[in-house]
Amino acid sequence: MIDINKDKEFNLIKIFGSKKVENWNKKFPILVDKNVLAWIRDKIDKYTDEGKKAENFTLPAYLNGLQQYCNYNKVNNPSELLKEDLDTRNLRVKNYLQFLLTYKKEISKELYELGFRCILKNQKSTYTAKRPSNVTIRNNIQAKIKSFYSNRGVPITYNLKSVKQGANINEITLTRDIIKKIQSKLESANYRLICKFESQTGLRINDVIVEMTNGKYVIEKYQEHYFIRNFKTQKENVVINFLIFTKELAELIQSVNAINDLTKLDLKTLFLTRKNTRINKSDYLRRLKEIIKALGIDGNIKTHGLRKYYNSQLSKNRKLLDDDRILTHWEGREAPYTDQIYSRHIKDLDFYYTEWKKMETFICIDCVVYDNTHKDTKKHTKDILKLKEENVKLEEQIKILLRDKIDSKKKIDDLTTSMDNFKKEIAKWDIPSLWKEIIKRK
Repeated sequence: MIDINKDKEFNLIKIFGSKKVENWNKKFPILVDKNVLAWIRDKIDKYTDEGKKAENFTLPAYLNGLQQYCNYNKVNNPSELLKEDLDTRNLRVKNYLQFLLTYKKEISKELYELGFRCILKNQKSTYTAKRPSNVTIRNNIQAKIKSFYSNRGVPITYNLKSVKQGANINEITLTRDIIKKIQSKLESANYRLICKFESQTGLRINDVIVEMTNGKYVIEKYQEHYFIRNFKTQKENVVINFLIFTKELAELIQSVNAINDLTKLDLKTLFLTRKNTRINKSDYLRRLKEIIKALGIDGNIKTHGLRKYYNSQLSKNRKLLDDDRILTHWEGREAPYTDQIYSRHIKDLDFYYTEWKKMETFICIDCVVYDNTHKDTKKHTKDILKLKEENVKLEEQIKILLRDKIDSKKKIDDLTTSMDNFKKEIAKWDIPSLWKEIIKRK
């Protein structure tokens, strides 16, 4: 971890690398302002005080919010804003809030010029920007703009009223059926894998894309399942002792990465684009929103909804567990329990694994969930055995078909090679001389 020492020069390049800082300097001119740098330094200090790595701090989110505010007020140097009296500061923030909340155009060039998220409007590469939701607008002003003022000792006293509906207004509750439909429309194999990771491990999007691929972890295997040991979540800084993969998640990882033994997989190679860059979580979320709209489902989808699906499935079936306190640990939240029995449970891989297997069929998406309350248990057992037998037969048929396909391809390749050789041989012949010889013999 890189320590941020206030007594020494604050160097962003040492934390984030020269390439990122160079891009940020171009995108956010306010970054050269000494007060902005001091504000960011304090934000990173607080972030690292929680045990998090400085390089994981989402610096662009803070810079973007303040840059948009400065663009609106036509101010190049944010330090100028700090010199104003309280009434002027309050009025600026109030006007900015009212401007955004009452802005009539959903998508416009004006918002693009202020620095809001751009979208491609048509085939001619004309970019415009979309207005954020009211909740996002208020949160942005509170967390970025008011934060900058208060950090530099000149706070804003104008009170932003909260939105009664809350941040999760119209949020879609994701069910197994909806997630299946989403999966079927995710053309990108890596997007499908991210979706599967979130819904079947309960990890947040940053834990999947950033933490999982940082090079600190390796995949191990215990009995029938793969797992990662001591996985540390970014937001709550909680260590999940054994992050176990469902079989269908493991199979998708194997398929996407063309590897059979996952213990040999380099996790740093996950979620890479064709340009060998990591997938952007904003692009992934945008695709989810497009799919929800195409499916005709009303509401707002968030990547966090997949984590909520995981948590709800665990909670609904907690009675099956010998010690349901382990759910808090599986969800990556800080457990309030300190007794020795609980501590031993979550550190004992055998107990941990036995408990987790009871939940696998409930959190998976593509598997068949059996009704354990079936009255006719003998018939139920026979049905399961029959399904297993049919599954084995299907797998054998697939193997035979694949083998036949390989054999057929080899035969075709051999015939093609023979034909090519024959054509080459014919090309060497002197056909006119041969005809003369044949006619002469006749």
